[in-house]
Order: sequence, then C-alpha cells, then structure tokens
Amino acid sequence: MRAPPAGGASHQPGAAGLNEWGLTQLVTAVRWAALCLSLLTMALGTATRAGVVVATVLAVYAVARTVWPGRADGWEPLSGPGGRSALVGALGELALCTAAVGFTGWLASPFMISLGASCFVAGLRLPPPVLVSMAIAGIVAITASAGTGVLGRPQARGAIERLVVLGAVAILGSYSDWLVRAGRSSRSEELDRLRDLGEVNHLLLELHMKAASLPGALTLRAAVASTVSRLRDLLSPDVAVLLLSDPTAGEGQDCWQVTLAEGVSLPQVLTGAELPPALDEATRSLGPVCRSSLLPGEGVAIEAVTGLYAPLWARNSLIGLMAVERARQATPFGDHDREIVAGVARHAALAVDNARWFRRLRTLGADEERGRIARELHDRLGQSLAYVAISLDRLVVEARAPVAPPGRAMAAELEDLANEVRKAARDIRTKLSDLRVDIDAENGLAQALTGLLGRVEQRSGIATCFSADGDAELPVGVEREIARIAQEAIANAERHSGARHISVRLHRAADEAVLEVTDDGKGMAATAPLRRDAFGILGMRERADAIGASLAIASPPGQGTTLRLCLRRPGSTDRRWQG
Repeated sequence: MRAPPAGGASHQPGAAGLNEWGLTQLVTAVRWAALCLSLLTMALGTATRAGVVVATVLAVYAVARTVWPGRADGWEPLSGPGGRSALVGALGELALCTAAVGFTGWLASPFMISLGASCFVAGLRLPPPVLVSMAIAGIVAITASAGTGVLGRPQARGAIERLVVLGAVAILGSYSDWLVRAGRSSRSEELDRLRDLGEVNHLLLELHMKAASLPGALTLRAAVASTVSRLRDLLSPDVAVLLLSDPTAGEGQDCWQVTLAEGVSLPQVLTGAELPPALDEATRSLGPVCRSSLLPGEGVAIEAVTGLYAPLWARNSLIGLMAVERARQATPFGDHDREIVAGVARHAALAVDNARWFRRLRTLGADEERGRIARELHDRLGQSLAYVAISLDRLVVEARAPVAPPGRAMAAELEDLANEVRKAARDIRTKLSDLRVDIDAENGLAQALTGLLGRVEQRSGIATCFSADGDAELPVGVEREIARIAQEAIANAERHSGARHISVRLHRAADEAVLEVTDDGKGMAATAPLRRDAFGILGMRERADAIGASLAIASPPGQGTTLRLCLRRPGSTDRRWQG
C-alpha cells in the first residue's frame, strides 16, 4: 500500500504535575528535620564560632530552597529539559553539606545529619550504580589513609561506618525516586486509558447515530453507486472504472479489485504489473492524471482516445483508482474536467474508506451475535438433539437384542422422541422469527411488535395485549432500537417472570415517544442476585442511551414488572430525535 511521507509526533508528559506525588514536600521536610537535629546536637555539645557560621549558612540555604524549590526537589528525569540543572543542584547541596562537616570537625561534626539529608537528595538524581561506586571509592580512600598512617584505625573505622550509613540513605533516596517514577507511569497509563475509552465511547455514539440516520450510505455498494452517478452526470464518459486495493494482500504486493467496469471488460483482479500505463502513473500521483490524447494501449479501453485517471487517498493511504475515458471522435478532457474528477475522487475515497471500516465494525458485531446464537442453540437445541440421539441408539440396541421389548413400550418411547423433535423445531422457528424482527419502510414498529407478541402467545400460552396511539413517524434507526428493547423486555418476561399476561403500549407524539412493557409476574427483589438476563437489561440501557432515551424498570416483588422507555425531543435541533 503506497502512502505519502508523513511526519509523526510522540506525546511526552509535560512538566506540569511534577510535584503531584509530594516529593518536593518530602525533600523540604527532610532538609529542615536534618537541620533542626543538627542544631539540637550542636546545642547539647559545645557551640563554636565555626558551628554558628555553618548553621547560619545552612539555615539560609534551607529557607531559599523552601521558597524557591529547585528541580532536584521534585520528580525530574535526567533526560528531561531540567535534568542537568537538577543534577547540578543535588551535587551542589551535597558539596555544601560536606564542606559544613569539614569545617566543624568531620566525624565529630553535629552536621552529619544534614549531610545525610543531602545524600538522600543526591540519591533522587543519581542512579544506584553511581552511588555504590562513590561509596566504594570513599571506603578505598579511607582504607588507604589508614594504611599510610594519615588516619588511625579507630578513626578509619568510624569514617567507614558513617560512609556506609550515608550510602544507605542515598540508596533510600534512589528507591524513593523509583517509586515515584513507577507510580507516575502507572497513573499516566491509567489516565491515557480512561481518555482513550472516553474518545472511543464518543466516536461509537456518533457512529451509531450516523449509521442510524444513513443506514444505506455506509455500504460499499452505495458508495460505488453514488460515485458512478456523479461521473455520468458530470462527464458523460464512455468508460468508467473503479479499482479498490485488496486489504488482504500482503505488504509490498499491489493487488486491485475491479469493483466497477462500465464500457470495458476487465478481470475481477488486477496486479500492479497489469495496470495500464496511465493508471499506473496515477498510483504515484496525488491528483488526477489527464490524457487529452491516448496512445494505443495506454488507457484502460483499447478504443479510448482521452482519459482521466485519479488516485483515491484516505488516511495517507492509496485505497483505490478511478478512470474515466471517452471513445473516438469525443471531446478531449481538459483542466475543468480534471477539477471535477479531483472533487469526485475526494468524496469517493472518503465514502469507500468509511464503508470499509463500517463493514469491519459490523463484522465484529455479527461475530458477537453469532456467538450468542450459538450458545443459545447449544443450550436448547443441542441438549434436545443429544437426548434424541442417545435414546435412538438405545432403541436400536434393544431392537437387535434376542428378546426385543414389547411394541407398545417402544411406540411410547418413539412418541416421546417425536415430541422432543417437534419441540426443537419450534425452538428453531422461534429463534428465526426473533432474528427477523426488523424495521423497514414496509414493516413499521407497530407491525413488528404485533408479530412479536403473537409469536410469544402462540408458543408460550401467555396472553398478550398491544395498544398504540399517535401517528408521529420516528427515524428508522430509532424505531429499530425501540423494537430491540421491547423484544428483550418481552423475552425476559416470558422466560423468568412466570407471568400470565404481557401488555405493550406504544405512544408516538410530535415531541415524545413512550414504550411500556408490563407483565403480571413475580417481579424481582431489589437485593436479588444477578440473574443471567441482567446482561440483557444492560444491553437495553445501552440501546436507550444510544438514542437519547431514558429507561426505567419498576419491579416490586410479587407485583409484576414494568419497563418504561421515554424519548423526548426538546427542540428541532436535537440530532438524536431527528436520527
């Protein structure tokens, strides 16, 4: 499939919300807690002038970072725009606290706690391998100093112990950074999923309404017929050809299905090598190719003398080719004709692409419906036929036995099997009748409901009643959804309620349509466990939402069930009512 070059952009999470996990507040709290503990330690010991100066510097730094927190305090990936400045800020704070410890007695310094806090902040920025390498390098340096006599063994042991503690604090900071990254990634994925689901929900609703209002406009046949009609009216060609790309062909394989061929005989499928030169040139063009004078064999038809050849582009993909040609002694195509074909090609490409995608969606729905029908046939018809088969096998064995059973007993069993077969046949007829419940120009909503109730009364013995008033016309798609909701409600009453009477009332006025399905069955308690037909109720609510209707179900225990579907038109601009 050919496609023009197109640039792509990837979505990256912005800087907004970097502090949404409270990491800035955590770093600020740790910094102030460490400074307070350091001051307390200095106050309990001997305060020196150097200690006071260092404490003042650290306090000013803490105030500044509280008022103007840097990127090192929040979640900022090193690969991000502020990653380098965040790393520099963390290392700068580590160097400041290290200098403070050096000025106040190293291992005996009261500001070792502040140094630990700076190690925690550095752990947020540096990867664990770097932290471990720094700790190992420090231990090696201290060990070398002890070996050369610069430090005594007790001092070296104390320095290593404190270095190990500081390294553990840094690793804790690194682990906190990992937790923040994982949590933020998980939340971002969930938000993206929710956004995608919302977009899909909106698109499906819009598609449903469009499909309900234009049931025939989204078919490939309608798209081709509309294209041909416009070409005939605008150009009066002698030859009209429409080729569509084969979606089942592998990548890199040019295969074209001949969807339309008027005025010329073509095979059902053409490969890329079999395309006429003019059409082959159109596959590499973004607009129509005009041939005011055709050479022999250059066009689709042998007798053609002038032609226009247009590619059909949709979603940056070449989905088809269109050709119109005129025979001998005809007026050559010109620039005006080229503009007409370009406009027709744009509309045809969108119509064909929409028809293909709509067919894919209908295929998915059909697959789901086939699965549901298969389950119902397996549960009902499959069990009945299995019982009949097993019983017949047993009767055959008994009939071949030396002592055959009495004829009267065998006749009784055969009669039971015949009744079972008749019951299975009734189930099949019922299922086929229910599947044929549809709305069209000849069979309206009232007729469909009347036939449905008649079949229910015939097969179950439940008395039914149907009443309708008002003559307002509803869109075909809206009536189809109302009929499906009524069918599901009646089926639930027939199967589960134990009702002796089912009544259906349909009211259609200029600004309101109401459907009521009532039975005198046992109803269902509010705390009743989820029944198998609860999914049917969910489907009814989804159908009601799709046409902008409200659905209410009242079912007090022992007093029957009433389903009320109400569809109102608040104004003439309501697209749902108009369909």
